[in-house]
Amino acid sequence: MNDTLIANDRHQARAAFRSGWWYHWGPQAWIDMWMSKRMLVERAMPIVTHTLLPILRLSGDPEEVDEGFQAIKHHREVVRWTDSPREKWRKRYGNFVRETEWALLELCRHFPRKQYEEIVIGTCVSTARETTADFIEMMNSMSEKNKGKTDIRAEPGRVQKFIFDTFNPAGFLTGPAEMRDINMVEGSMTMYVPDCAWHTCAAQNTLPLDDQLPAEGCQLICKGAFEALFNGEDGDLRMEFEPHLPETSCTVRMRWK
Repeated sequence: MNDTLIANDRHQARAAFRSGWWYHWGPQAWIDMWMSKRMLVERAMPIVTHTLLPILRLSGDPEEVDEGFQAIKHHREVVRWTDSPREKWRKRYGNFVRETEWALLELCRHFPRKQYEEIVIGTCVSTARETTADFIEMMNSMSEKNKGKTDIRAEPGRVQKFIFDTFNPAGFLTGPAEMRDINMVEGSMTMYVPDCAWHTCAAQNTLPLDDQLPAEGCQLICKGAFEALFNGEDGDLRMEFEPHLPETSCTVRMRWK
């Protein structure tokens, strides 16, 4: 009973926060708006149109593929200049998730699971290394920036939480997140995402499977690709994603030493 009450209180607090001015117009909203255009629209969306769609046309009936894609594009939300920064981010992210999920669900019909996963994750990793090398380098430089620090904390301090909540560079991918623990000596941090943006930006009734969470992209585009990119081989950073499906929350663990 107490757990239920705590969960309800947290849900109400998140709902209140998301209805406030700071959430829609604050610094993080502007960062996410800019990053969504640069990273999702300009660099990630071509994965669907330039790679997955051509594979689908070669693997099945090209006309059916194009008809299906046009049908899912019908749900695309138009980003208007009057929208708040947060709303522009939500629409762009929702459009990306909706069309990516459709392409993945179609693709997995034509290939064995292992080969399908290799195609998707491999495409995302190679594309990211080509188009977002600066972002990858920034993430991998965490160990250099934190060398020599001796601050050991089981939980982040108020200043750390404020900075993280206001200028989270990964916020455009996850939505609002919480820094749960940090240890600068061991080089580790845990981030908790209560309602991942991958599951919440697109209206459920517009998704290819309107009775299920968009899990394919969650497992492959997000978890699979990021764990492959940040595996400690090209830098010190290692990332581990733990989606709590069928819930919308996720735990992200990072180590950089």
